[in-house]
Amino acid sequence: MSLGLGLGVGPGALGADIRDRIVAVVNTEVITLSELEEELTDVKVQARQRFSGAELDRRLRQIDYMGLNRMIERRLQLQIAKRRGIKVTDDEVKEAVGRLRRLGEALNESDPKEMASIKDQLTAMRLVNQQVRSGLLVSDEELLRFYKQHQERFVLPPEVRISQILIALGPSSELLRVREKAQQVYDRVKKGERFEELAARYSDGPEARRGGSLGVVRLGDILPQIQRAIEGIAVGQVTEPIASPIGMHIIRVEERKPLQYRPFEEVKEDLRNIVFQLKSEEAYIEWIKDLKDKSYIEVRL
Repeated sequence: MSLGLGLGVGPGALGADIRDRIVAVVNTEVITLSELEEELTDVKVQARQRFSGAELDRRLRQIDYMGLNRMIERRLQLQIAKRRGIKVTDDEVKEAVGRLRRLGEALNESDPKEMASIKDQLTAMRLVNQQVRSGLLVSDEELLRFYKQHQERFVLPPEVRISQILIALGPSSELLRVREKAQQVYDRVKKGERFEELAARYSDGPEARRGGSLGVVRLGDILPQIQRAIEGIAVGQVTEPIASPIGMHIIRVEERKPLQYRPFEEVKEDLRNIVFQLKSEEAYIEWIKDLKDKSYIEVRL
């Protein structure tokens, strides 16, 4: 306590319950253990539900240190915001509450502490936007470099060219007879009869006149059971009969197309958001580190 007074911490800041204790000093303000515990209540409840013993102890220590670090950073931000005259109005808090509720958050507007917490978060966000994000630019060169380095993010679902023999299940069809017919056709394919001729003769699909050809299809756009079956066979091979709500399918894989990617111009604006966010995070880390270096911070946890 004497350290806090020596640093010019006013009596209001030290007016906490005498059984409480200071866990951090941030310039001329303190963070108490009770404030930290209140901040971390929900997270610790979840940890106690998931872990026990030594692992729980380790998790709780980690939660304490990470939570205290967030609180220190928030105090620093609010101190700077106050010096710079950055304010958030009650109307802006209400608007934020409305947005959070539309996102499914359960908020208590009659709880002054909860509303004050939202106001503090909005104030800190406004400060960070002014101090960190407002000066950031993202060039087309950066976008193209990120696109080339992370092309796997923009890969399109694989495409395959397939042919089909469909034994349809009609209103008066018996499922067993449809299955038996499909098995008979499949057996003839396996014995070497031409797939195209069997499709033209037995398939009930409109592609029968094309020898069963369905052309190029994109995996993800076809029935899951058909996709799983064709993923497990090589080009030129035929699946066993596959059941679906419309009947039995016998599929031959004709060709697998090389992987393709969404064009750069198509994803450019998405890339801009991603790269801007990454640059914002890097800039924030540098900014908050510099802010901490210039401040008096003592951790007593």
